[in-house]
Amino acid sequence: MRPRACFVVLSLFVLTIVPHVLSATAEVLSAGTPLNVRTTQPIDADSARVGMRLDAIVDDPVSTAGRILVPRGALARLEVVSVERSSNLKGRDRITFRIDSLQIGGRTYPVATSYVEVKGRSEGKRATQKIIGGAGIGAAVGGLLGGGSGALWGATAGGTTGAIIAGSGKTHLSVPAETRLHFRLNAATRIES
Repeated sequence: MRPRACFVVLSLFVLTIVPHVLSATAEVLSAGTPLNVRTTQPIDADSARVGMRLDAIVDDPVSTAGRILVPRGALARLEVVSVERSSNLKGRDRITFRIDSLQIGGRTYPVATSYVEVKGRSEGKRATQKIIGGAGIGAAVGGLLGGGSGALWGATAGGTTGAIIAGSGKTHLSVPAETRLHFRLNAATRIES
């Protein structure tokens, strides 16, 4: 190719590409930026597993210098990073999440966020009250029916019954849809606008 033809082709290429490159500017969300999302589906400790991915929706828009970079309603992909199922009376179920990525304007942006742990109710205090209450009622009934030894057997039977009742009411953690979760960016993220 002649030098003049190369110059013309190169000039056309530059005139075509440069405006697109200049118009595609990127803004940076700094580390520490809050990301508040809402879950779109329920998740239970019984069915959750590490690595599981779920959709969430950005609840509060995120802006920098007056420009909204992450609009309300943008898709956020959650990842389950830890699941703890409690099998004893005093424990709590726990599910830990992080945001894996954001989808904005048809593009997916990987993000690094803080972890958010959701805990179930602790059954410890209520279970202890049921066991003590059952033992007390059993001792009273046993004492009326069989004297001192009846009270001892009644307390044992009542305490056992209280423990069974306390254990049978244990339900595992269920995070309902529309649960609001609060994350923070751990690293800066470039968002193209």
